[in-house]
Amino acid sequence: MSSGSQKRRVTKHVKVNCTPEHHAILRKQADDHGQSLSALCLNALLTIPLPRVRRANIDTKALSQYLAANARAADAVRASAAEFGKVNSNVNQIAHVLNAGRSPERMMNIIEATLLAHREAMERHEELLRDMYELRTLGMKALGLEPDRE
Repeated sequence: MSSGSQKRRVTKHVKVNCTPEHHAILRKQADDHGQSLSALCLNALLTIPLPRVRRANIDTKALSQYLAANARAADAVRASAAEFGKVNSNVNQIAHVLNAGRSPERMMNIIEATLLAHREAMERHEELLRDMYELRTLGMKALGLEPDRE
C-alpha cells in the first residue's frame, strides 16, 4: 500500500500493452520479488532499485497446528463455562435446601456432590489454562517469533 505522500508524487501513468503470457511472466516476477508491477517495470526501465520488502516468516504447518489448537481451546472454554454453570446450580440448590429446613444428611450429600463437581471443574479449567499457554507458544512459533520464557 502506498503512503499518502507517494500517492501525491505519483501522478502520471504509463500503459504497456502485452500478451496474457507476458503479463503472467511479469506478474510472477513481481510476486517473486514481493513487488508491484509498477515497481518491477520502473526498476527494469530506469534501473531504479526495487524497494526493500520485509516478508513475514510464517511457518504454514505451525500456523495450521495453531488454528486447530485454537478451535479445540474455544470448545474447551465453552465446556468449562458450562461446568461452572452446573456448580453454580448446585450452590443454588444448597441455599434452597438450607432455607427449606431439610435434614442434615441431605444437606451433606448435596454439599459433597457440589464440592466434587467444583474440584473436577477446577482441574479441567487448570488444564485448559495450560492448553492456552501452549496455544500462545504455537501461535508465536507459526509467526516466526520466539515466545517469552516465563
